Amino acid sequence: MKKTSHFVCENCGYESPKWFGKCPSCGAWNTARQVTNVEGERRKNLVEPVSLTALTTEPRLKRIRTGFFELDEALSGGLLPGQVILLGGEPGVGKSSLALQISCHLASTFKVLYVSAEESAEQVGYRAARFDCRFKDNVVVLSENDPQGVLNVLDSSYEFLVLDSLQAMYSEQVGAYPGSIAQVRTAASLITERCKQLSIPALLIAHITKSGEIAGPKMVEHLVDTVIYFEGEANTDYRVLRVVKNRFGPSGEMCIFEMTELGLKQIDESFLIDVEEPPAGNCLSCVIEGSKPLVVQLQALVSKTRSVSPRRVSNGYDLTRLLMLIAILERQARLSLESRDVYVNVMGGLRITDTAADLAVACAIVSSLTEVPLGRTAALGEISLDGRIRPVHRIKNRLDALSRIELEKILLPASSDLANNCRALKDVRSLLDVLGVRKVDRE
Repeated sequence: MKKTSHFVCENCGYESPKWFGKCPSCGAWNTARQVTNVEGERRKNLVEPVSLTALTTEPRLKRIRTGFFELDEALSGGLLPGQVILLGGEPGVGKSSLALQISCHLASTFKVLYVSAEESAEQVGYRAARFDCRFKDNVVVLSENDPQGVLNVLDSSYEFLVLDSLQAMYSEQVGAYPGSIAQVRTAASLITERCKQLSIPALLIAHITKSGEIAGPKMVEHLVDTVIYFEGEANTDYRVLRVVKNRFGPSGEMCIFEMTELGLKQIDESFLIDVEEPPAGNCLSCVIEGSKPLVVQLQALVSKTRSVSPRRVSNGYDLTRLLMLIAILERQARLSLESRDVYVNVMGGLRITDTAADLAVACAIVSSLTEVPLGRTAALGEISLDGRIRPVHRIKNRLDALSRIELEKILLPASSDLANNCRALKDVRSLLDVLGVRKVDRE
């Protein structure tokens, strides 16, 4: 066997056959680390080409259920053999808890290898006992941070793999420190290749950077089949799982969990809205996250400012879009908001990007300003700069989701197909009349 070596930049992953002081790609100094490769015998068996007709006529692979219905729906039905999933999230958000709960569920049928590179096997066992995980005999815990050591244990007897985490893996052949770009790339490529060969689905846990991206080279996200971000707020027990890449289904799907003492619990959107009659400043809406309609509750608080310039604060709703809505209400609806603080919040700690929530935010602002409660009212519509309320896509799916909740009325754009208890709105100037507001404070 012949040994070859090259140099890799620890900052950006740039490769060069020669040593370099300054990286030509990112400009960092003294980041070159030597990587030694051992070239073995090349595989003599060539891969035979297969026609597309033969591939499409073969029976579809059976998906593996994870034990969480909403997660299975986000993954288009569950896990596929050989599918490699990259799960990223902040420390303490519940990545290891989710992986262990999935492992214990799959252990009822399969043999699972749980590789813990950060914790000892006893710590994993303590968490499993706290979650009251069953079928523990089929979950094999390996406390190992060397990728080659994992490959020596992983064989066809296992049918699911968890690696916690990629940034803790360390290979002596690479030479860089754990968590570096070279180490993460090497571990991800080796584990992914073995899982593809054995048709074993794998869940790789990864850390994220301060900017919210998965730490390590971007190549890792291209290497795996599915990329999932696990998000959560510090002041709430709700956790949001978002699928940002999926080779075997649509991306953009999401599901919601609640962190409890017994682990993660799957919840639906009914937990995110008020059951009782909401006071002034509240309005419901339905947003599309991926392919799933999600009912959310928008809250607004409008108060007189105590400073020279009014404050505009948004939690879960795009701040730039909030500033635009305030300007539209001031110009087109003649509302006095220039001397008032405006706060907008999405209940449950969710973060939404669907512009169909524009009308609900505007209704909540008007309701708080006039102190007129909207009751059980939902609003769907995108607001343009000239004040017109534009229709939104998939209106039928949104109305079906809202039909599961007891509502007094639903506000829709005028060009939409109106159903029972629905009212049409043409522009923001007609908003006050439809909401029953007779007088607006214009101080």
